[in-house]
Order: sequence, then C-alpha cells, then structure tokens
Amino acid sequence: MNKKIISIVIPAYNEEKNVENIYYDIRKFCKNLENKYTLEIIFINDGSLDETWEKIKKISKKDKDVKGISFSRNFGHQNALQAGLKDSRGSAVITIDCDLQHPVELILDLVKNWEDGFKVVNTTRKSTQKESLIKRLTSNIFYRLINIFSETKIEPGSADFRLLDREVVNELNKLTEKDIFYRGLVNWVGFKRTQISYSAKVRLNGKSSYSFKKMLSLARVGITSFSMLPMKIIVFVGIILFLFGFLILSIMLYFRIFINPNLFSGSAILAAFIIFNNGLIIILIGIISIYQINMIKELKNRPNYIVEESVNIK
Repeated sequence: MNKKIISIVIPAYNEEKNVENIYYDIRKFCKNLENKYTLEIIFINDGSLDETWEKIKKISKKDKDVKGISFSRNFGHQNALQAGLKDSRGSAVITIDCDLQHPVELILDLVKNWEDGFKVVNTTRKSTQKESLIKRLTSNIFYRLINIFSETKIEPGSADFRLLDREVVNELNKLTEKDIFYRGLVNWVGFKRTQISYSAKVRLNGKSSYSFKKMLSLARVGITSFSMLPMKIIVFVGIILFLFGFLILSIMLYFRIFINPNLFSGSAILAAFIIFNNGLIIILIGIISIYQINMIKELKNRPNYIVEESVNIK
C-alpha cells in the first residue's frame, strides 16, 4: 500500500545558512512519521541574493523527496507560500519558515491533531526568545489593527506555521485574488480547526526579511481584503464633517445677524474650516485609493510570481 504524503512547504529568502539545518531537523524530528507517511519537502527560493538556491539544489540531488522552486525575483513570503501550496501533493500540507524560529519538533503535534480530525491546525506564538521591544510592540499593533478593522478575526501571535488538510488547500488554491493574506484566508474558508501554542526560538543565522514596512503592507492587505469598515468610516466621517460644517455656519450666521456682527471674523472662520475640510478630504481620498489600488491589481491580472527554475517537480 502506498503511504499518504505529507508536504512541508518552506519559503526561503537569503537563508543559505539555514536551508541544510532545517532539512536535517525535519528528517531528525519527523523520523517516526516516515513509518506512516512519505514526507515531501518543498523549498521556495523567493529571489534570494545569496547561495540559498544552490543549497536547495544540492539537497534535492541527494533526496528526491526534496523539491525546489526558484522565483525570478523576490515576490514576497505570501506568494512563496502560494507557490508551495499549488505544487504540493500531500494529504496534509505544513507551512513553516526557514529561519528555524518555528520549532520543527512541533510538526509531530500538528500531524497528531490532523489525525484526530482537525482540517486546520494553526499555531500561535506565546513568546520569542530575545525579542526586541520594538518588534513586540509592532506585532501587537499589527494584530490590534487587523482585529479592529477586519471582519475575519485572527488570533494574536498567529504565524504562517500551520497544517492544512488537502481539502482546505484545494479551496485556497481556487482563490484568484492578487493580494494574499493566508492568516486571514485560512480562517475565512472555515473547516474544523484547532490551534497549539509555542515559544519561538531565536534566529541563529541571517536576519528577518519582515521589516516594519513589510509589516505595514501585510496589515494593509489584511484590512482591505477582509473588511469594508474603512469605506463605512468614510461615510460616517463625511456625515460628521457635514454636520460640523453646518453647525459652524449656523453659529456664524446667528451671531452675525442677531448678536454682534463684529464678534467673529468671517474670513478667519472660513479659512480654518477650509483647512480642516481639506485635511479630512485628503485622508478619505487616501483610504479610497487603497481600495482602488487593489482593484487595479485585480484588473491587471498579473501572476503573483514567476518561476525561473525548479527541481524534482514535474
């Protein structure tokens, strides 16, 4: 009888010092799984500038269950995950980062929960060793923003370290949107789910590619992809602005006509109102532009990534 396949998808960007380490850790900690399953390990080289791709090819020559996909340039972590999910063959697919901060030994618990009937097994990070105050603060802000604006709630500390049943992967692969945010999409598709917590390890080699700018971009995608609340805020602020302007104008006319025509300077009030009004208009146009940017991306229909080279993939 053929064994079921478990796919392990690993995005990698400038991880030349970690590729071999995570491969050997997977083989070490998941040795017992190999009695029941065939492990398919898929590395996605997200346009690395170092020797990451050469390391992946070296491993794949020795182990035919190791597959590699190399992008023509850096397309981003979420698009790398998409490529891995689309090329995976497993009955279950596990996504994990290459930087070794996600504990590889937790894969056994992910599989155990899947065997118990859960089709989605998410993980949440309780803490990170030697995490800076700024990193912790930006992470908290990120999840607060997502959960304030988004209609699809995301557990604080969630990461793209999870197990997905094949049925879930198939549904995710049907989605055609260009801005991908899997932490939201996985919750949006539903299915029976559970979660386990872990303490993230310290990064041994290299540095994180998730800059503050990328975190803001991810928050923007998460908010605009899963919520119409910003658009509703536009209408609400527009009503408040209208009422405020009407009130100012009414007060000004009342005092000029019935009390003291010299009490208020009409030009001063008008100038202050114009500045306030223009500031709000610029903010509102900016929010609308975010949605228009998303619409333009969808209309262009460009691919989310371009594969330059692959190994062990038919």
